Amino acid sequence: MKRLILTLSFLMLISPANAGPGHDHGESAFAGSVGPVPYFELSDQQMSNLGIESAKVEFLPITQTVDMLAFTELLPEKRTRISPRFGGKILDIAVKVGQEVKTGQRLVTLEPVSVGNSNVVLSAPMDGFILNLYAGVGEIVEAGGDILEIGDATQMLVRGVAYETPDIASIAVDQKVEVHLDVNPDRHIEGKIQRINRVIDPESRTFSVYALVDTPSSDIQSGLQGTMEIFTGNDKPVLAVSKRSVLGELGSYFVYVIKGQEVEKRDVTLGAKTGHHIEIKSGLFPNERVVTNGNYQLQYISVGSIQDHDDNGHEETPHDEQKEHSHDDGHDHHDGQNHEGDSHAGHDHENEAHDHESHDDHSSHDH
Repeated sequence: MKRLILTLSFLMLISPANAGPGHDHGESAFAGSVGPVPYFELSDQQMSNLGIESAKVEFLPITQTVDMLAFTELLPEKRTRISPRFGGKILDIAVKVGQEVKTGQRLVTLEPVSVGNSNVVLSAPMDGFILNLYAGVGEIVEAGGDILEIGDATQMLVRGVAYETPDIASIAVDQKVEVHLDVNPDRHIEGKIQRINRVIDPESRTFSVYALVDTPSSDIQSGLQGTMEIFTGNDKPVLAVSKRSVLGELGSYFVYVIKGQEVEKRDVTLGAKTGHHIEIKSGLFPNERVVTNGNYQLQYISVGSIQDHDDNGHEETPHDEQKEHSHDDGHDHHDGQNHEGDSHAGHDHENEAHDHESHDDHSSHDH
C-alpha cells in the first residue's frame, strides 16, 4: 500500500498539469520545429551575426539579355607561325613559350642546308608572345616547316555557347556584350558581337556566338572560361531587385522581404536581367525591401533555432527551459515530494498504532 501511494504521487508530480502556468508543450509555432519557415522575426543580435543587408525594390531601366557560357580565343588574324623559306638546321632559339616579343626581335638562328650559305636569323613579324614551340635546337627543318607560333592578345575573341532556344532569334551582330571570366568574376569586359555561327552542333545542340573585346594590357589568356551577357533589348523601367537577393533554381525562385525585424520568404517570378539587377514580374511591390546579404544563411534558419537563440546568441536547450520554469513557478517539487512522503509515513504509523490497539482489545476479550 505504501509503495502504491508513492508511485501515484510521483506520476502526479511529472504530469503536464503540474508544469505550471506559461509552459509551452508544443502548441506554440516555435516549439521545437525543424526546417525552414516562411515567416519569422530576428533579434538585433541575430541580424548583426548574419550580416543582414537589404535594398529597396524599385523601377529601373533593364535591358533584356541572353546569357551563355563563354571561352576566350585568340583572333585568327592575331596569330602567326614562324617558318623558314628553305631547309636548315636550328642553331639557336632565343625565346621561350609565354615570353613577350616585339616586332623585329630575333627568334631563331638557322644554318641553311645548302653549302656556302651564311646563317639566317628569323625575327618576330609583330608584337605578341610565344604561343608554341614546334621544333628544338639541332633539328633540321624543311622549307615551310613550323618552328614556333606568336600570338597578339591586345584583342580577343570570346566564343559564347548557347543551347537551342528562342533566344537565338534576338541575337545580332554589333550588339553589346559583357564578359565575366571565372578567374576574375568582378571584372567587366565589354565588347560587341562580331559574328554568329547559326549552324547547330548536331551532338550538343548548341550554336556559337563570337564577340570581339579589347584587352590592351594583353592580360587575358586563351582558353579561359566564364559567362557572356548579350544585351538584346531596349531599356525600359521595370520593377527590379539586385541579383544577390534572388535565391532558388529551376524556375522556382524566392527572396526574403524584410520590414524592421520581420522577415518573410516570398516566391517571385523573374524577367529580364542585367549584370547586377533582375526584373521581378510578380511577388513584390515597389519600395519593399529585400535581403541582399545574409539571405543564403536565412534558408537554413528553422523555427526551433529562432526560438532557442536569445539576444546574446546563446542557444537554450529545452532542458534548460524546463529547469528555468521549475524555478519560476514558485514550487519546490523535491520538498513537496519529501513532505508528501512524510505524511504517508505518519499515516502508516497511525494505522500501525490502531492495529496495536485492536490487538490489545482482542487480547483482553479472550482473557
